Amino acid sequence: MAKAGYGKRDAPDQAPRRADDFAGLETREAAIAGYIDRLPEGAAIGYKVLAEELPDYG
Repeated sequence: MAKAGYGKRDAPDQAPRRADDFAGLETREAAIAGYIDRLPEGAAIGYKVLAEELPDYG
């Protein structure tokens, strides 16, 4: 988990997920955005963590 203030936070008024949420993005960016979107509240999302978790996109 991330230190306080540095993790993913849910937006209370965010619309439910849809299959086409990231359709306007390039393939790489859509994959990263989708990964981050599925993370739980408070998960670390710094670039080093993402590069470690997504080596193809790091």
